[in-house]
Amino acid sequence: MKKKTRKFLIRKYAVTLLLATLCLLYIYLLDWLYGYGLGNVGYILNYLFYTASEKATACILLFCLFIPDIYYWKTGHQPERGGER
Repeated sequence: MKKKTRKFLIRKYAVTLLLATLCLLYIYLLDWLYGYGLGNVGYILNYLFYTASEKATACILLFCLFIPDIYYWKTGHQPERGGER
């Protein structure tokens, strides 16, 4: 079960990384096509998390995303899906 769970988590994060890469490439392509230049995304990122509360909220949301997966990686168990049956 542990091997199956770890394989699932690796596949989950590989797909997430692939989709994130494709989305960033799409954003850069559109910025380049519309004439903003390739540095426009870096310029906008400076204003994405402007205040401390926005940065703290982003960190908390990231922790909420990763902590259960780290737990499942260590234990090798995921919650049962009996409610869907």
